[in-house]
Amino acid sequence: MASFGAWRSPVSAHDWGSWGRRFKSSRPDILIMELHNFINKNQIVLVENKEKQPVIRELLIYLETLGMIDNSNRFYTQVIHRESLENTGIGMGLAIPHARTDSLSNLVSIFGFSKDGIDYQSYDNIPVKYLLLSIFPTEMSTKYLYLVGMMARIFSNEDKRLAMNKAETPEEFYSILSREFTLYFEGVINKDVSSNNISEEYIGIPSSDLDLLIRLDRLNIIYDEGNTSESIVTKIEQIRKLIDNRSLTYYEKMRKKCQNPFAIVEKNSCTGCHLEIPSIYINQIKDQKGISVCTHCGRFLIIL
Repeated sequence: MASFGAWRSPVSAHDWGSWGRRFKSSRPDILIMELHNFINKNQIVLVENKEKQPVIRELLIYLETLGMIDNSNRFYTQVIHRESLENTGIGMGLAIPHARTDSLSNLVSIFGFSKDGIDYQSYDNIPVKYLLLSIFPTEMSTKYLYLVGMMARIFSNEDKRLAMNKAETPEEFYSILSREFTLYFEGVINKDVSSNNISEEYIGIPSSDLDLLIRLDRLNIIYDEGNTSESIVTKIEQIRKLIDNRSLTYYEKMRKKCQNPFAIVEKNSCTGCHLEIPSIYINQIKDQKGISVCTHCGRFLIIL
């Protein structure tokens, strides 16, 4: 059950979470949750470079070649700047380089895999073999978290890592990722709390408590956009039952108060109200588990 604990502001950490759905069906609510809404097969590529900055540039050039971005050099500068603030090599051979920009209208991601490994200076000193590079506008932050949370969940599981290590082609990787989308979306019905005991070292991954609220918010958005199918309604009710009343009541209050009840912490400020967050609270957000809220506007805080 999600909980605010002692309900102080903020109280946060990084575990993770994800959701997704891929199933051969004509039902529109299922199609919305397919992997191709996040990444297509042509966005999974074998990378050649073996060093951090060159491989990031390589992936961005590939996105430009696909026509998904218009200036790889500009986005390269933004991604590298984000890396200078905190290394996104989150461990177990996975890195999640990313940048937030309002020059895009949707999430753009690419998944790169390396046969030999990349010197990424990850916290666990394990060479990176897999990179999920993402660029996204503020309003797509939670969509990004669904995707990156799923990746983190895969790599926290030894059996899933072994399956990834055996894959050799983009098609094989895509098949594995599609299967994981199915498992995690269906897994909401019978949430296993023990499955969320992820390494606290993962950076940029929402806590399991916050993850439930993000999942709920995403489904509410789909419902508000006109998809009122029985499946969507059922999923919403299932997730609501997993969230404690205090957290759920606060979320509903914030959702009525502002269009987006979540905000990213950027340059020690809340991107929702643009007011500064004291450094001591920033450290609490990074080091503790649970849910953080902005002391000024009340939005749920996320550090990417």
